[in-house]
Amino acid sequence: MRAVVLSESRPELEVVELPDPEPGEGEALVRVSGCGICGSDLHVATAVAPVGMTFGHEIAGTVEAVGPGVEPGAWSVGETVAVRPFTGCGHCAQCRRGRADHCDQFALLGLGRPGGFAELVVAQADELYRLPAAVTGVEQALVEPMAIACRAVRRGGLTPRDTVVVLGAGPIGLAIVAWARYLGVEHITVSDPSASRRALAARLGATRTFDPLVDELELLEVTMTGASVVFECTGRPGMIRQAMDIAAIDGRVVVVGVCIVDDVTFPYTGLNKELDVRYALYYERGDFTDTIDALAAHRLALDGFVEGTVSLDEAPAAFASLLAGAEGGKVVIAP
Repeated sequence: MRAVVLSESRPELEVVELPDPEPGEGEALVRVSGCGICGSDLHVATAVAPVGMTFGHEIAGTVEAVGPGVEPGAWSVGETVAVRPFTGCGHCAQCRRGRADHCDQFALLGLGRPGGFAELVVAQADELYRLPAAVTGVEQALVEPMAIACRAVRRGGLTPRDTVVVLGAGPIGLAIVAWARYLGVEHITVSDPSASRRALAARLGATRTFDPLVDELELLEVTMTGASVVFECTGRPGMIRQAMDIAAIDGRVVVVGVCIVDDVTFPYTGLNKELDVRYALYYERGDFTDTIDALAAHRLALDGFVEGTVSLDEAPAAFASLLAGAEGGKVVIAP
C-alpha cells in the first residue's frame, strides 16, 4: 500500500510503499476514504513521533477484512465506518467502561500505531462505528474532530441560555462554535488573531469575533461582561488564566487546547468567582454516536469547515503548508 510517513528530515513527510497490513486478534482492516490533518499531527512531527510513523487519527473508510476473534457477522466487507482511534488492553476497568484512552496500554492510531495517512489502516473492530448513507463525502472524516468538540460542550454543560467565548478558532474551536449554534446558544464570541479564521467562525455561527492582538478594548469589554462558559482552545501558556478572567461569576471554563509546558494561573480568580474549571480530552462512545447522528441529520452547520481535500501525493506539501502557519479550515487527505 501507499502511505505518507514522517521522513528522516523531520517534520517533513514523504510518500512510501509499505506492505499491506493484516488485522490481528479483534482487529479490522479499513480502506481509508478520508483522514483529516489534526493540529496534534503537526506538533508530534517536530519532536515526539518516530521517523517512519504514519500519522492520522481522524479516519473514515470501508471495512476491507476482519481478523480472528471478531464476532461473526459483526462487520461486513464494504461497510462504511468511522474509526475511534484507540487501542487498549480490552480487559481493564477503563476499557470495559469504554474509556480505552485511560488504559495503561493505550495507543493512538497515528502515534502509538500506524494511522490513516495511508490507503489501509488496522483498527480495533469494536472501535468502528457504522456511518449512515446520509453521511457522505468529506463529512465522513469529520466524526472524530466533531466528537472532540461534542465532548467539550458536554463538559461545559452547555445550554441555550449560556453566553459563550471561544479562545482560538482552529478546527476544534470552530467545531465548538458549530455545536454551540446547534444547541441553540445565541451569544457566541470568538477570539483569534487570524482574520480568515474569524470570518469562518462567523460563517459557522459566531455572533461576534475579535482579534485579541488588536482589539484590546473589545477584550476588556468581554472580560467585564463575563461569559458563562469559556472554551480555551489554543493550548498556549497564559490562556487558562485569561479564560478564568473572562468567565462570569459561577461560570465554567473548559480547557480543550493542549499545553505541554508549565503554566501559571491566579487561583484567587477562580475562588472569587466560584468557577468550575474542567478539562476535555478525547471522547466517550456516546460522543461518537451522537456526532454521527447529528451529521446524518445535517444538524451541524459546517459550510466552509473543510478547506479542501488532498491526495496522498499532495499530502506532504499540504502538511508543510500547515506547519508554516497556513490558515483556514480543516484539510482532509483522501487516498
